[in-house]
Amino acid sequence: MIDEKIILQELDGMIKIQQKSVEQAEQESSNEAVVYLESKELAAYMRVRNMIKEKCTSEAATPEGADINSLTQVHYSTESEKEQ
Repeated sequence: MIDEKIILQELDGMIKIQQKSVEQAEQESSNEAVVYLESKELAAYMRVRNMIKEKCTSEAATPEGADINSLTQVHYSTESEKEQ
């Protein structure tokens, strides 16, 4: 299983680096497109980090041993199940 803490640590490192890139682009570049692209990349990293945190939090809230699929899916009887 993937350890989300390691992934989040790596993302946090990438976010810090990207924040510096945005700041540097704002200070040094007169080209607004560069600032925009650096900012967009930063926003993407942050969205991924937030999504991972959200998914991990919802999984942690699920009772241990519970089948996550049974909590989210509706069971429809098939014809063969009806016959039995």
